[in-house]
Amino acid sequence: MKKFFIAFIVLILAQFAVPVFADDFQDGLDAATRGDFATAFDKWEPLAKRGSALAQFNLGLMYDKGEGVKRNYKKAVKWYKLAAKQGVASAQFNLGALYSKGKGVRQSFKRALMFYVRAAKQGNVSAQLNLGLMYDIGEGVTPDYKRAIKWYRLAAQQNNAQAQFNLGQLYESGERVTQDFKKAVRWYKLAAKNDNALAQFRLGNLFEKGRGVTKSPKEAVKWYKLAADQGNETAQFNLGYMYSRGIGVEQSYRDAVKWYRLAAGQGNVLAQFNLGVFYSEGRGAHQSYSKAASWFRLAAKKGDAEAQFRLGMMYEEGDGVEKDVEKAAKLYRFAADQGHAMAQGSLGWMYVNGNGVEEDLDEAAKWYRRSEQSRKAGNEKSPLSSLR
Repeated sequence: MKKFFIAFIVLILAQFAVPVFADDFQDGLDAATRGDFATAFDKWEPLAKRGSALAQFNLGLMYDKGEGVKRNYKKAVKWYKLAAKQGVASAQFNLGALYSKGKGVRQSFKRALMFYVRAAKQGNVSAQLNLGLMYDIGEGVTPDYKRAIKWYRLAAQQNNAQAQFNLGQLYESGERVTQDFKKAVRWYKLAAKNDNALAQFRLGNLFEKGRGVTKSPKEAVKWYKLAADQGNETAQFNLGYMYSRGIGVEQSYRDAVKWYRLAAGQGNVLAQFNLGVFYSEGRGAHQSYSKAASWFRLAAKKGDAEAQFRLGMMYEEGDGVEKDVEKAAKLYRFAADQGHAMAQGSLGWMYVNGNGVEEDLDEAAKWYRRSEQSRKAGNEKSPLSSLR
């Protein structure tokens, strides 16, 4: 927080420091650099009252962030407004943000837009990005994708990775503009080079499918890895899938397990399910029914029907868990209610034999019929499904 605060002060020092105030302002800046915000405030407050736009902005920032003073959005607004009237773009942007969130003022997207425009016209990249977002999603304004693209482009040309990514997403989806995968790739590449993990993931996906670029699983793996190394859950899962199948890389169950574990640790249900499959079959790791059950259990709790079915089988047979036919029947029922054909058939068998449930031939017949219907409808999930 302190480094960010000081960086903002320095950013506008050259534009707005007035010579007669310069020594006192520098004393305040030196104090802030040391982390002594109370002294900085004492130095800047008199300057702000005497009309120093820079001091006014910094007081607003202190009240906004609660640095050296108790956080007070109303006072932040007061000082930002004085600095904004003198043309401080950062103050104009911060006012826009406070109006957008209704902090220290009554929420007003109209006034937020007004202050963002003032800052954006001075080249404030954050204001340009936020204007793009407002016109993109219709926040406080009628959606206008031409204006959204205009402001995104201005921010993107200043190397703003989020604006570059948003442009790529607009062109890839084609929901608001004419779909153009080549333009999507161009903007994603710019954002990806700025370490935007989502752009790296989307590039991987486009290279994997050959949209806007020549299809290249190898190139897809390259971009997925960059995104995965930044913690992108879906990229981690897709890498696991590609290593498991040898797509764009040499097949390696061990590497597949590595990436699935990372995705599963973030709650990715398909990765959890696939790890259950790997441990139950001994792929990429020593076969362990108990570990398989643990991973299936996580996926089952999130409603994954195949995981519920497989965990049910483990409880029915006592593989990796203590045998419990009542739990097996319960798990089969969860999966069966989602239309899982094999779970429906297994539940029918449980009712025929009174295994984990009371014997009931009518109920058994009902589930056998549903199982047949589900099979005809193709309600089967293959293991190692990919997420795209």
